[in-house]
Amino acid sequence: MNVAQLTERVRSAVGAESGLDATIKFNFGDEGVIYIDGKSTPNAVTNDNRDSQIVISFTPETLTRILDKQLNPKVALMTGKMKLRGDLRIAMRLDKVFGTG
Repeated sequence: MNVAQLTERVRSAVGAESGLDATIKFNFGDEGVIYIDGKSTPNAVTNDNRDSQIVISFTPETLTRILDKQLNPKVALMTGKMKLRGDLRIAMRLDKVFGTG
């Protein structure tokens, strides 16, 4: 799945009111970013490379596997397939949004 397809999938999961109350950036390196503004009303998901409270770095393939429930996010973090910069508590809120907990 490419970044544009993932953006639509994330936008659908986040919806208008995700309860995240945070800004989150998924960083795919040269392939781009997905920016989640969970503080705005309604919530917004874009490909703008903006400052955020946390940054989660991984490949589009890793995010796809997480969203498809083929890879647990905690395992991805522990095995280095996913890197997190910022408050882990915010990242844990994503489990509810994506149903990956």
